[in-house]
Amino acid sequence: MTALIALATTVGLALTLLTATAPPATAAADLLSQGKPATSSSTENASTPASAAVDGDTRTRWSSTFSGPQWLRVDLGATAAISQVVLRWEAGYGRAYRIQTSDNGTAWTTVYSTTTSAGGVQTLDVNGSGRYVRVQGTQRGTAYGYSLWEFQVYGSGGATPPGGGIPDPTTASVEATDGPLTTAAYTVPGPSGYGSGTVTYPTTGGPYPGVVLMPGYQGTQENLRWLAPRLASWGFVVINVGTNTLTDDPASRGRQISAAGTQLLALGNTTGNPVSGKVNGTLGAVGHSMGGGGVMAALRDDPRFRAGVPTAPYYPNADFSAVTDPTFFLTCESDPVANGDTYAVPWYNSMSQAEKLYVEVPGDHLCPMTGYGNKAKQGKWIVSFLSFWLRADTRFGPFLCGPARDADKNNTSLVTRWTDTCQF
Repeated sequence: MTALIALATTVGLALTLLTATAPPATAAADLLSQGKPATSSSTENASTPASAAVDGDTRTRWSSTFSGPQWLRVDLGATAAISQVVLRWEAGYGRAYRIQTSDNGTAWTTVYSTTTSAGGVQTLDVNGSGRYVRVQGTQRGTAYGYSLWEFQVYGSGGATPPGGGIPDPTTASVEATDGPLTTAAYTVPGPSGYGSGTVTYPTTGGPYPGVVLMPGYQGTQENLRWLAPRLASWGFVVINVGTNTLTDDPASRGRQISAAGTQLLALGNTTGNPVSGKVNGTLGAVGHSMGGGGVMAALRDDPRFRAGVPTAPYYPNADFSAVTDPTFFLTCESDPVANGDTYAVPWYNSMSQAEKLYVEVPGDHLCPMTGYGNKAKQGKWIVSFLSFWLRADTRFGPFLCGPARDADKNNTSLVTRWTDTCQF
């Protein structure tokens, strides 16, 4: 018995000493890089931009050209303490590379280096600070370029997260014509891959998600002009697009949405224009009629687009069952052109892996256009849906799910059909 007591005492003392001398758990670091502006020394093609490595989507990637040293850089918006970097390499990995930080983007300090990397997912504990963080590849591991699914920087500090500074939304504020942020407009010089573009953006803060607006058949930027300042004033950089021709089909409009998204990201990553530094790399799209069909094509075919709002969408014989991104279908009850039962409802039902919202309102095919329909309600739903899914702002959730939604959903003079996948 004495021996057992002595043993118990010894074990208890040992556990006490272990508890007393164990280092305290460190506070969880914040993910600082996601959605922030990213640039690179090169890109393999338009579908592998620098922004794809900081968008939080492991299906998209940055890839460089197949030559020499290359780098990928993220701007955290303000100086931060950096404690960890995670590299999620695609097949084209860096055998030798450095992780570097900088306060000004010119003078760099190396906080980690290796010449024996084997690729895969690498979690690196580092100790440094800076506004800019980059991975600089000095030797490729394959004959291809450097390619990262994700470049994640953790630490504390940095800029306010995207959407920061936006006050709590209320029914009255989200139904108002303008949100809390002041906005300005900028005409895109030399549109590439589409006809014309006007960017409406918040004049302060950021960076913010980008949204492409696409008109329908015979439509112009006027079709969705009502929506551009409304979205921008709630924390989005919006490019309202004019098509190459007024008769472009939905497939062409989908490609033009992608082209406009590419140019919007490029403007955000280029100095010398008012959009510089304001686009965080996340993209969404809203379209009407054939433009709504184009939104569906962009969601299906371009992984950079993370949420979409097809309004009165039209695209005959199209299969969108592969769309997995959050999608809000807004249709018109008396639409003789693109009735919801013909297009939006079958698409909604086929998209088994997506979060979805379907709202049908009174009116004909023009109900989502400028000058038609209840813009206070339509604006509230679209702003809330894109804020929730592109900016992860859960404060807007009640307008889509729950009691705040029910006042609209159960008003038969306002909504003739409402279906959703709540709770999101």
